Amino acid sequence: MFLTDLNIRAIGRKPIAQVVQTLWLVPSVISFFNGWVWAVLLIPVGSQLCFALGYGGARWGVLRGGAGYSCRNLLVICLLFFGSCAVYQSHLYAVKYPAPESSEYLYFRDYQAHTWGNKLTGLRDEPTLLLTQNWPRLDGATAGLPLYASAFYALTRFPDDICPEDYLENQGTIEAYQNILNGNADLIFVAQPSTAQKQLAEASGVKLVYTPFAREAFVFIVNQNNPVSSLSDVQIRGIFSGRITHWNEVGGEAIDIKPWQRPENSGSQTAMLAKVMKETKLMPAQTTSVATAMGEMVDIVAEYRNTHNAIGYTFRYYATQMHSNKEIKLLAINDVAPTVENIRNGSYPYTVDVLYGHP
Repeated sequence: MFLTDLNIRAIGRKPIAQVVQTLWLVPSVISFFNGWVWAVLLIPVGSQLCFALGYGGARWGVLRGGAGYSCRNLLVICLLFFGSCAVYQSHLYAVKYPAPESSEYLYFRDYQAHTWGNKLTGLRDEPTLLLTQNWPRLDGATAGLPLYASAFYALTRFPDDICPEDYLENQGTIEAYQNILNGNADLIFVAQPSTAQKQLAEASGVKLVYTPFAREAFVFIVNQNNPVSSLSDVQIRGIFSGRITHWNEVGGEAIDIKPWQRPENSGSQTAMLAKVMKETKLMPAQTTSVATAMGEMVDIVAEYRNTHNAIGYTFRYYATQMHSNKEIKLLAINDVAPTVENIRNGSYPYTVDVLYGHP
């Protein structure tokens, strides 16, 4: 203000307070809701510092006329330049450093009958089948838990001295197959078995019978700010085989593609190999080191991190219902979106049957 020959004392306190409050409030609110917590502190501190310097400048001498305007313009240019640098560096940071993990995990307690406010789905009518003894032991994939847990509690009745949760497990696809082959489960709810799981069943002498009971979509997910909304099956295979390495090769920005995978023999990874990659070799998965209970470090497949350049895959129900994330976008495949209608009519190319299996 002093640089433009404007006397601050002539303005009055009330209008200045209103202006300063507005200048602080609006950017602070925007920064807070965008997750820029550092800006909530930086804006008032920075503006207060600039105000103090400007107010103190009156004691050093007032620049008037052309000199004042030139100095003001130089200051504005410097602020715009350094502000642009800060925004660009923030963009580079978001791309380079991983966002929080997004794993295929849920709270098992949310699907237990005794939990207040549980997420179980009740039957519309009275069940025609009710098990009061010889209850089957259930296990299955993460994405299948809401369905088979709801059916379990609706179709079983237990005496007070027996805990229903002793018969209901959710160990995930890999453990579910191992449990039924080892005799620790009677019925599993999974996607199609992998080649390794078929070989393990054959070696164990257990012949599993599979019955499809639902249909699910296998979907690809990216950051919501990614301009790419659809990929072809050829482009998907190119990305996950390592042939396509930059988003601008498929209509996106000129940045590296960060593909994320799922653990071997998981339901998602099995569907990826069978439905998408087929004869195309999948590139090595990104790994991370974790400590075991014995203190040893082992490498495991890293969970999806929703950075600006990321792409991963999962099942639609998990991504949209069980663990919905507003910062994730589902891609269309060959311009066909994974909607409920397209899954039902079979136009979405990556649909899979959800199975229940038993010996």
